[in-house]
Amino acid sequence: MGKKLFRIYVAVSLDSYVARSGGAVDWLDDYDPAEFNFEAFLDQIGTLIIGRRTFDQVMSYGAWPYGDRRTIVLTSHPLDNDAPENTVAFGGSLMDLADALRNERLDNGDVWVVGGASVINQFLFANLVDKLELFVIPVVLGEGIALFGKDTSHLNPVPVSTHIYKSGVVRMEYKLK
Repeated sequence: MGKKLFRIYVAVSLDSYVARSGGAVDWLDDYDPAEFNFEAFLDQIGTLIIGRRTFDQVMSYGAWPYGDRRTIVLTSHPLDNDAPENTVAFGGSLMDLADALRNERLDNGDVWVVGGASVINQFLFANLVDKLELFVIPVVLGEGIALFGKDTSHLNPVPVSTHIYKSGVVRMEYKLK
């Protein structure tokens, strides 16, 4: 059984925002996730960790796009009855959660820290992320929800690869820790 990786796979604007100020991601609508091999990425994922606001936003789109993968929603409140199967609420320590996931015997794939930005920053601050995949979208938002907070200045990302897609999107992969 290989090491279970904690991964961030996220789109950012050219000026490093993951969403508009109100949380909207409409600026991504013109880009096809298939171009970025999203399904191949998802095939490597067994568990999603997602913040409550991001979870509620994804749920508002209609059909749950992540299949039956185990989903852990970081929240101190119970989930609604319409939450997808295999979805649980978690309000405890991120370190305890990460340790439990890394030590479980189930070899069901890597862990995707979906977001939002606050959740991503908490995992980065705690040095719990192994791999960072940024998809830089050639759009300047001017303001919004920034990917990186001030608590991430300790990171020392090691470049692994870069790829430029026909749409102008640049994928940058980094190893962390």
